[in-house]
Amino acid sequence: MVDKSDNGGSSNNKKINFNNKPKAVYALVLLWIVLSVMFFIWGGYSLSVLMGIPSWSGDFSNFITSVLFFGFTMSSIVWLVFSSIFIIIAYGTLKVDSWVWTTSMIISTIFLAIFSLMLLSFIINILFYLNEFSKLGLVTTIITFIVDLGIIFFLTRPAVKLYFFVSKNK
Repeated sequence: MVDKSDNGGSSNNKKINFNNKPKAVYALVLLWIVLSVMFFIWGGYSLSVLMGIPSWSGDFSNFITSVLFFGFTMSSIVWLVFSSIFIIIAYGTLKVDSWVWTTSMIISTIFLAIFSLMLLSFIINILFYLNEFSKLGLVTTIITFIVDLGIIFFLTRPAVKLYFFVSKNK
């Protein structure tokens, strides 16, 4: 949304009107919200498993139960914290906060690597153990991987970069 009116021939006098945000910005906000919901679901699942761990029993229960309890506690916290961060990023995207584009690129790139490893581990897991956990994990990881690719795609669009003042219109 660049006003290209001629103001004395100077190229520095272009005015940017953000009353009409690019559609890619709304798509970006939607993708951040979808990713937030996915993380919230994973956090809720971790919490539900966490609540059942104290009732697990067996010969190995003391050590393994402690490790699992710690692991599911940490994963629940991580999933829910990142879910909240993604909502904050979506809000910052609508408000054109200066930190959002850079933070989004960094977080999306890191999670793209993490989702790639998760995808690989679930594919290997499903080849050996065809259980519900493996199928559900594979499907949700594929969805989040695609959503993250969409986020990176929209962050690199010229209209979005201009919206965040990352690039200059040529």
